[in-house]
Amino acid sequence: MFDIVIRHGKIVDGSGNPWFYGDVAVENGRIVQVGRADGPARAVFEADGLVVAPGFIDSHSHADFVCAAVPAAESKIMQGVTTEVVGQCGLAQAPVNPKTLADLQAYLAPFIPKGVEPDWSWQSLDDYLSRIERQGNSTNLAFLVGHGTLRLAVMGFEDREPTAAELEKMKALLAESMAAGAFGLSTGLIYPPGCFAETEELVELARAAAAAGGVYTSHIRNEGDRLVPAVEEAIRIGEAANIPVCISHHKAAGRANWGKTKKTLANTTRTEQQ
Repeated sequence: MFDIVIRHGKIVDGSGNPWFYGDVAVENGRIVQVGRADGPARAVFEADGLVVAPGFIDSHSHADFVCAAVPAAESKIMQGVTTEVVGQCGLAQAPVNPKTLADLQAYLAPFIPKGVEPDWSWQSLDDYLSRIERQGNSTNLAFLVGHGTLRLAVMGFEDREPTAAELEKMKALLAESMAAGAFGLSTGLIYPPGCFAETEELVELARAAAAAGGVYTSHIRNEGDRLVPAVEEAIRIGEAANIPVCISHHKAAGRANWGKTKKTLANTTRTEQQ
């Protein structure tokens, strides 16, 4: 006997194939049949006239603190979002260096929802993930390690290149976070402290993420007059570090820059084909 059967829905399965009418059967928390579900079920839901689809992925979410404060995540679940990728744009809540905690709190303040007051009792990403695991969460969460957070833990808001020792410390913190379950590295190069980093610093950190099978996502350095070199930098980092790249916000801001995405999209497509 199935636990749940959703009958007669318009199924969009996410594979790219055309939709079709059918049933979805669930047993022991897993989908076991799609199409025609033969057999009884403990609960049957009629979905005639409704779409049945896999959970949506919010691939760019800043719900890092929301997931701890509102674990039911009703605002996402009721829209069909079941997975969120957090830690975007260089902004992440771990790792934490108690000596530079005030800098990190100022950095993340715009992304902490009104009424939420984190206790900042964690230091490593493993600490934070364990906290989420203990309390539970309605969505699946994929955490990225924020470059800005790494820099703050090691250098504060200093506008300079890291020393060799500081770069190694950032790489070690990144590797530790990847081992704890992070999915990759994110950067926010349009604002401090990410904008203080030179390309080679980012390549070195991206290599550390790549070594653990991670990805590189970037709020690139410029989205207006210097959009083209900003996209070229993201591509260069990906090629040098041998890591998949996701550009978080690919747009051409300002009327004078309209049309530049024709060139930048051609660049990214050409890189994918090589």
